[in-house]
Amino acid sequence: MPGHASAPPPRDCQTAFQKIATDCVQLIERNHTSATAADPEAIHAMRIELTRLRAAVRFFSSMVKDEAWSRISKELRWLNSALGNARDRDVTANYTRRKRYRSWAKGSRREVGREQEQAHRSLTRMLTSARYAQLIATLNHWLAKGPWLKHDQRLRSEPIDVYSQAILGDWRTEIWQKGQRLRTLRRKQLHRLRIRCKRYRYMLAALQSLQVSMPPQDLAFGEIATRAHRALGDLRDLDRLRKTAQRLPPHYRKNKRKLLEQADQAFRRAPEALRRTAPVKPSRRHR
Repeated sequence: MPGHASAPPPRDCQTAFQKIATDCVQLIERNHTSATAADPEAIHAMRIELTRLRAAVRFFSSMVKDEAWSRISKELRWLNSALGNARDRDVTANYTRRKRYRSWAKGSRREVGREQEQAHRSLTRMLTSARYAQLIATLNHWLAKGPWLKHDQRLRSEPIDVYSQAILGDWRTEIWQKGQRLRTLRRKQLHRLRIRCKRYRYMLAALQSLQVSMPPQDLAFGEIATRAHRALGDLRDLDRLRKTAQRLPPHYRKNKRKLLEQADQAFRRAPEALRRTAPVKPSRRHR
C-alpha cells in the first residue's frame, strides 16, 4: 500500500498557531501520568510545553486573545505554579547531590528532600483533580472552536512567514536592548530578560518545525537567546539554592560572576552583521 502523504506545512497564522498550540497540549497530556507519579523528567517536560503554549499565545496575541482566553490563562497560571514549584524543588535537590555541593549541603539535604516530597504531593493532587481535567477540555475546545476563530479574518489568514518576521523582529529588539545593559539590571529585570530569551528560542524552534522560512538574523539571534537563557537560568537555580539553605553555597560569588559574564558575552560577541540588522525600536505592527 502506498504511504500516506504528510500534511503540508501551514502557511497562514491561524493554522500555524493551532498546530503549535495543539502539539503543546498533546505533549502536556502525554507526560501527565508520569508527572502524577512524581517523575522529574515528566514534570519538566510538562512545564516546558506549558511555557511553549503560553509563548505561542503571546506571539499571536493580537489574533487569539479574548475573554475566553483570559479565563483559561488564569487556570494555566495555577497549573504553572504547581509545576514550577515541583520542578524548582527537583533542581535544588539535584544541586545538593552534586560533588561540589555534597558536603556543604549535608545539613540541608533532609529539609530539601522534605520540600521536594511536599511539592510532588501537591502537584499530584492538582493533576488528578477535576479542575485540571476541565482545564484541558476547555483548552482543547478553545483551540478548535473558540471565539477567536470568528474575529479578524484578515490577520488569521496572513502568511505566517510575513507575520513571524515582524514579531520576531520586535522580540529581538526588546531582548537586544536589555542585553546591551545586562550588567545594570536588577534581579527581577534579569528574570524578565530570561523569560524573553526563553520565549524567543521556543517560538523560533516551533516555527522551524513548521518549515517557516527564517531570515539569517533570526537564526543567529536564536543562538544568542539560547546562551543567555541558559546562563540566566543557571544563575536563578544557584540563587534558589542559596535561599533554600539560607547560606552561601561554595564559590557562590565567583560562580554568580561567571554566569553573569556568560550571559553578557552572549550579547557582546554577537556577529557584526547581526548588530547592523538589530532594529532601533520595535515596529509594534501586531501589538
